[in-house]
Amino acid sequence: MNHSAWYNVPAWVRYNFTMPLSRMTCPACGADLAYDSHQAEKGPDGKEMCPYLGRPYSKLRAAHDLIYFGKWRKMDATTTDIRRAYHQIGRHLKAIGEVLGTKDLPAARRDLGKAVEAFQAGDPEGESPDSLRFMDHALSYAHTAIDDLLHEEGLPPHDPMEFSKWYDAVEVPFKEEW
Repeated sequence: MNHSAWYNVPAWVRYNFTMPLSRMTCPACGADLAYDSHQAEKGPDGKEMCPYLGRPYSKLRAAHDLIYFGKWRKMDATTTDIRRAYHQIGRHLKAIGEVLGTKDLPAARRDLGKAVEAFQAGDPEGESPDSLRFMDHALSYAHTAIDDLLHEEGLPPHDPMEFSKWYDAVEVPFKEEW
């Protein structure tokens, strides 16, 4: 059977189209997720389950990963993508600050302070050539603050790559460059 006729392409091209991704917004943590519906974990009711469900600090983890796997980190990112990510990072740092307001964790507060400092230096409106680097640093320090919260409860650190299949993320550019 010639499947390439279904897609109206020459037979020599062969099928190499990516699977369309399904989208969901988790009602528990608010994460905007993209996933391959054939690989998603399903609950007893047959619906896709949020991967953050039941995990401590699920909203902070989901917000971090949404930014981490965002378009701003791709080579074809637009100025709008970068500005959007900058504001997402700001909201994320505020959410971490609210959680830390109820805890006595000096290491996490120090990491959040470093994140805020990098965030302020990374304002894309300032046209700094280093704004992406500072934004990446702010997100890294935010991740460390989340890990500090998890460590305090005796839990392993957050690993964004564990959730990568839930985001439209093929790769994470400039991960190792700074």
